[in-house]
Amino acid sequence: MPGIEELSPETESTFFRCLHDERPEDPEVTSIRKSWFRRHLDLGLRARVLVTDCDEVAGLCQYLPIEYSHFLGSDLIAVLCIWVHGYEYHLGNRQGQGYGRMILESIEKDAGKSGFKGVAAWGKDYPYWNPVSFYEHMGYARADRIGNDVLVWKSFRGEGEPPRFLRQRKRGPVLPDRITVVSLFTGWCGGCSFNLEAREAAKDLRDIADYIEVDTSVRKNMLEWGISDGILMDGQPYRNDGPPFTREDLKRDILDLYGRKTGQQRTGSMEDHE
Repeated sequence: MPGIEELSPETESTFFRCLHDERPEDPEVTSIRKSWFRRHLDLGLRARVLVTDCDEVAGLCQYLPIEYSHFLGSDLIAVLCIWVHGYEYHLGNRQGQGYGRMILESIEKDAGKSGFKGVAAWGKDYPYWNPVSFYEHMGYARADRIGNDVLVWKSFRGEGEPPRFLRQRKRGPVLPDRITVVSLFTGWCGGCSFNLEAREAAKDLRDIADYIEVDTSVRKNMLEWGISDGILMDGQPYRNDGPPFTREDLKRDILDLYGRKTGQQRTGSMEDHE
């Protein structure tokens, strides 16, 4: 029977690659993920994997007290992610078999035994990825929303206060003749690879772009900016609701913004910026 297991040396690599065992490991992303992971273990972080009857790691989750998450609230467990392998390649699609329910119920049981007043989680208000409808089906109520991001919660015995999202408080410098790229990331998610792409894109265009990197795994920084993870381009969120971007996508958009801002058209080739 499938089971939820603690992270182990045998499953650690799959966990830190978010079930993407078919991809080569990115040492820099893994290092960032592990650094965040180790620092939060003493703060109550729990990491689990779902192992099938065939010894496949088909799902994962991680959660921790909300006070140490990128949400605002108290006395709740915050679910950072629940992910069941959903692609046809590698393991094949393992969604639709009740594994997500199994994982969430195990989190709720752990939260109740540990004395928390409820569970908070986030989802997207569309069906393609991390749909909030899953949590609503499991009895969660909407507590807050920013764009397509929805924060939900389930209160045990009617206790606790609804959680809230952070909201952007800083923009970073906006200059008349340069583009400012601010990269904020905690390291809790493999999505920090996009922040590394932003670092390289800004470096390639350093004659017109300034790059600022903010470590939001330091909670003071996170609260100061009101953002946990994301890219700001001249103070505005860059593709915070998708789609995913590459280094070349960001370079092209930096050049486009620079042209509209200054009236000077630039090309994206490296030779033009060296």
